[in-house]
Amino acid sequence: MQDFEKHKSNFFSFINRIQPQEKIAIIAHANCIDGMTSVVFLIEIVKKKYPSLPDPSIYFLPYKAGTLDNLEAPLKKNGITKVCILDLNADWNIPIEFEKFRETFDVLFVDHHPLYPQLRMNEKVIKTHKDDCTALVMYRFGEGLIDYKKWSWLACVAAVSEFSYNNEENLKFIQKHYPSFTKETRENSDILQIVHKMGSLVIYYGEDSLKAYKILVNNDTEKIEKIHKEVSAEIEKKIKDFAQNAEAHYGGKLYFYFLQSKFDIDSKLSTILSLKYLGATIIVLAERDNNIFHVSTRNHADPLIYPMNEMLRTGVKGLQGALGGGHPNASGGSFLRKDLDKFKEQIKEYVKSKSK
Repeated sequence: MQDFEKHKSNFFSFINRIQPQEKIAIIAHANCIDGMTSVVFLIEIVKKKYPSLPDPSIYFLPYKAGTLDNLEAPLKKNGITKVCILDLNADWNIPIEFEKFRETFDVLFVDHHPLYPQLRMNEKVIKTHKDDCTALVMYRFGEGLIDYKKWSWLACVAAVSEFSYNNEENLKFIQKHYPSFTKETRENSDILQIVHKMGSLVIYYGEDSLKAYKILVNNDTEKIEKIHKEVSAEIEKKIKDFAQNAEAHYGGKLYFYFLQSKFDIDSKLSTILSLKYLGATIIVLAERDNNIFHVSTRNHADPLIYPMNEMLRTGVKGLQGALGGGHPNASGGSFLRKDLDKFKEQIKEYVKSKSK
């Protein structure tokens, strides 16, 4: 990991300033294996260092305007002054309220999404390469504090879920625990089955990721298996529906798919479809609340002709209350339903211009 020692030093500079009885909060990306796992590892670290520390307040937030603003009052009321934000990409999606939040609280920000150019940098901002997912970063920071024997499997699950194995060092880490895993055998690997189960867990509790987190740390395998069976059946049904009803453009290089489901499977579905239709850009649109479309975009071609985060930011440009950002291969966002035609038009124009 590039600049590992510097990042680790900055991380513990913040952690070492926590008082033994201080109340802290942890905020992480909702509906996400990486976000959930990051919290597991951070809790391990702080509880080992401060056994008497009150249980941190945990919040899982989506990429949505107002999420940090709405937390300010409850955190103040609970007497919280220090906050750790993990894997949230807040600098791109909600930069103004993120900066306001940093002025109100003492914030440590650890994230592996692309850096927002105007982000105010200091030693409490730890931005790693996209292949160094946040959970894996926390796991490595916690050497000597985290129970590696207990949790190494979960670090590998997070790394595989985020395609972190594209980095040779991370691939070797996974292979240390799962020797048969390779990029080529990913789809048939034992660990991918565990990734799918953890993915089903966060999907099932899409509206309350804290429930998923508690099931994970309590190792309720029976419940996880039951949930996975139900979510998998729904995903298989939508894969078949995609083949029949997705809008295809430019000879199958761009797809729009309108998802209706009781589960928040748009992110998981777009990933599966991008591997099934390799080289195509998959855009899954799910209307879940208040006339808002939630967008999940994926393209796992190697090399990419254009990045998904840039494409999505172009798609939502100028749209009221819209958000968009993420990784080059995988991005997400939202916009108002009334702007659907404009969104599609801007996406198609962008893809057309980049594909010439």
